[in-house]
Amino acid sequence: MLRWTGVILAVWMAAIPAFSAEKPPRPKAVRSDIQLAVQVAASGLGGLVAGVEGREERLRLIRGYVTKARFFPDGEGYFFVYDLEGICVAHGVQPELVGRSLINLKDASGFSVIRALVEVGRKGGGYIEYAWPKPGSEGDFDKIGYVEAIPGTDYIIGSGLYFVDLR
Repeated sequence: MLRWTGVILAVWMAAIPAFSAEKPPRPKAVRSDIQLAVQVAASGLGGLVAGVEGREERLRLIRGYVTKARFFPDGEGYFFVYDLEGICVAHGVQPELVGRSLINLKDASGFSVIRALVEVGRKGGGYIEYAWPKPGSEGDFDKIGYVEAIPGTDYIIGSGLYFVDLR
């Protein structure tokens, strides 16, 4: 009996580190996570602004959502919205971009990021790869974005994942 008690105690003691108070690392996101988030937001915003008269009231509702919406367990997921002329109308983490025309913005490789996002969104949606500043970090990081049109509007909504955050 004493021998089994020692074995059980040894196994139990070896298992204690597994029950530490540290949070386990969050699972990394995958491409389909970002697509689903954007599709749900686009559909929801389309429904929210359906029947709303006036551009300013529509923008107020869209901005109210985008400013507060966060997703992924760590809250790093955010949205951006552009009109079809490339003017940023809402941005979850870079409010200083709102109201600015970014249609001619190019990443470090010379790729016209916003022009491409608008074109893909206008055609029904899809993925685009580009470089963009990562909030809380220095410099540009490779990113994959997904965009699509907000139904019933002349806006596209998107989000993205930095390749360093993908699994």
